[in-house]
Amino acid sequence: MREINKDHINVIIIIVLSLFIAGLFLYLVLPFFLVIFWGSLLAFFLYPLYKRLNKISQNRKTLSSFTTILIFIIFILTPLFFVGLQLFFQVQNIILKLNEFSLTRLIEFFEHWREKPLFSKIYPLIEPYLSHFQTQLPQHIPKLAEKLILSLSSMVTWSFAFVIKLLMTLFILHYFLVDGEKIIQTIKELIPGSEDRKQIITKRIAFIIEGVLYGNLLTALIQGVLSLLIYLVLGLSSYALLAFLTMLASFLPFLGTALIWLPTTLYLFLTGSFIKGVILLLYSALIVSQVDNFLKPLLIGGKTKIHNLLMFLAVVGGLAKFGLTGIFLGPIILGLFLSVLEIYKAHLLNNSESTKADQA
Repeated sequence: MREINKDHINVIIIIVLSLFIAGLFLYLVLPFFLVIFWGSLLAFFLYPLYKRLNKISQNRKTLSSFTTILIFIIFILTPLFFVGLQLFFQVQNIILKLNEFSLTRLIEFFEHWREKPLFSKIYPLIEPYLSHFQTQLPQHIPKLAEKLILSLSSMVTWSFAFVIKLLMTLFILHYFLVDGEKIIQTIKELIPGSEDRKQIITKRIAFIIEGVLYGNLLTALIQGVLSLLIYLVLGLSSYALLAFLTMLASFLPFLGTALIWLPTTLYLFLTGSFIKGVILLLYSALIVSQVDNFLKPLLIGGKTKIHNLLMFLAVVGGLAKFGLTGIFLGPIILGLFLSVLEIYKAHLLNNSESTKADQA
């Protein structure tokens, strides 16, 4: 009995020490969490390209990794950088314009619109609310403008930190591409159960994660890019902001992207741009909104489809907790949560059923 107790104590000590050391390691890498996350996410998307390049280069992994990263920088990162700059300046411009209108020309602005086709019929309905709107708006807009000015003053510091984090992300991406298979194999070894059971569980996890990334995040990005193109072609001043909002709206159930392009179409009609309004309406309804119906099944194939409500909660919760990174991190956490449920169902429940069968 004493020997058994000693063995139990030794096991407990080993477990406690292991958890303590693991906790220290997690605490050590916690400041680099977002960098590691972005590196792993990019590796997931870029790995098929890396694998193809590695085959062409006859298994020269470092060369294939550097080539993959260079292609990513030229064709994806650089355009995203300029679109992000436009997004920032367009938001700044809207806030400053709202501030100007709220303090000086709000009534004159609506009076000018009163002469526009269609808007003349709507104007009498909103006229009683204009005075109240003009009183309340100046109390909020200056605060937004002040925060924007403060953010501009710290932009140099932020830019330096962003460049450092970007370089670290690319550095981690390189090793995830080169050693990705080894990392996955190590994780697979930690999963309890037989080799066949491990294979079933890892495939199921891969289906869930790919369903989240390809079926939801990638389709949202594609809808954002398609929207950006049409907003840019039509000459809308806030094209980057509208495209970003369209991408976010794609996660919402029911209306989805129509929540953005329908009001934008209405705006074009009210301001007399009938041709632009018709083009935007047809393009958005026939192309942007149909990505969910045609492209999503093609991308996810037989992979697990995530319920829209769960995806919506994951995206909104991710935005609330992690900012813009949460658009990606929230759905990934959802995918991992569903994966843990799959491990529970496949391992623990099956074990309990086999135990009952043995007892019977």
